Amino acid sequence: MSAIASKYGVSANSIQAFNGISNPNLLYVGKKLKIPSGATSEIPYTVKKGDSLGSIASRFGVKLSDVCSRNGISSPNLIKVGQKIIIPVKGAIKPKSSLLPQSLIKTLSSIKPHAGKWKKIIIHHSATPVDDAMNMHRVHKARGMKNGLAYHFVISNGSRKAYDGEVFIGTRWKGQLDGGHVKKLSWNQTCIGICLIGNFELKPPSTKQLNTLEGLCKYLMNRCRIPKSQVTTHKLLHPGHTACPGKFLSLPSFVRRLNP
Repeated sequence: MSAIASKYGVSANSIQAFNGISNPNLLYVGKKLKIPSGATSEIPYTVKKGDSLGSIASRFGVKLSDVCSRNGISSPNLIKVGQKIIIPVKGAIKPKSSLLPQSLIKTLSSIKPHAGKWKKIIIHHSATPVDDAMNMHRVHKARGMKNGLAYHFVISNGSRKAYDGEVFIGTRWKGQLDGGHVKKLSWNQTCIGICLIGNFELKPPSTKQLNTLEGLCKYLMNRCRIPKSQVTTHKLLHPGHTACPGKFLSLPSFVRRLNP
């Protein structure tokens, strides 16, 4: 395998993974191999029984931290059989998780989600072109919401003092409290609410907001075991009740970004 890899200027690990070969010593004469392009930098991998993230990284000759970073994995122990991950086979690739600043990832990692509680992620917009999480908290408190801010997370558009794409972690997430962002109690008990500042009936969210939303959704999907099929919008969760998050935030387009 090494000789073949050397001939084509690629790594033996990349050939092995590209062809689904578990044991490179079991090659036989006449076996046809697909040779990945030298530009290939990422390889999909499905976690198998007995795998650990460390053993997978070692097998492909990459750093454990790079694998974690590329897949938005906060803890190497949080993988399961059948999970699809991406292996950055050519050195450290700045990952999808770089969509979130390390300081935010560190803060998120310090909050332990209640096991099995969270089933969906619901995307909202504030319907206001200028706003911030603390103002929303005051408004929601004035409406009689005991815990204030109805959402678990707010992503700024750069208005007021927050920077574009900045994430505010609400008390409801820090304390693992039910949301207040949708009508039914049962939904609020199981749905994580993320609100982007802006009115997306008038204009689309900013690129930085979408990048942050992608990174945050991937983090929460991995941490809470939420499949991408359960990432939706307020409008789709409750048809006919609301236009939130507006016509300029396309869920199908966004969900495609959540592929590994």
